[in-house]
Amino acid sequence: MEWLTFIAGEKELGMEAGHVYRVVDDARITPVPGTPACHMGLIYHRGELFDVVHLGTLLSGAATSAARPLNAYRWIILLKWAGKKLALVPDRIVGLLWLDDTQEGCRAVTRENRTVMRITPGEIWKKLMELPYGFK
Repeated sequence: MEWLTFIAGEKELGMEAGHVYRVVDDARITPVPGTPACHMGLIYHRGELFDVVHLGTLLSGAATSAARPLNAYRWIILLKWAGKKLALVPDRIVGLLWLDDTQEGCRAVTRENRTVMRITPGEIWKKLMELPYGFK
């Protein structure tokens, strides 16, 4: 099965390529007040709005977002699945990789002996829904 692999929070993650709508490099992120640190804002791409999430911050549970300015990130991964949309900001995109779907569990080992953590859009969405939104 083909997977898009990327680095987030010092881990190499892989997501099934079928969930990836596009990888863009020209999106301007508009901040949204009252959102958790991992929620960077919104982007408008080809007539659609996507919530933008810094994946490393979400996975680490850090209280502050990444140090770089909002629009300093080179690549944004746009996802679409089950009627939902989300944009992920990884620290770095590694590339496409064929991972054997017979490997069990959430980890896969590549031919180069790299360990890739498998992640699904649903898992990311679930973590987002557990976060507090709004002003305190």
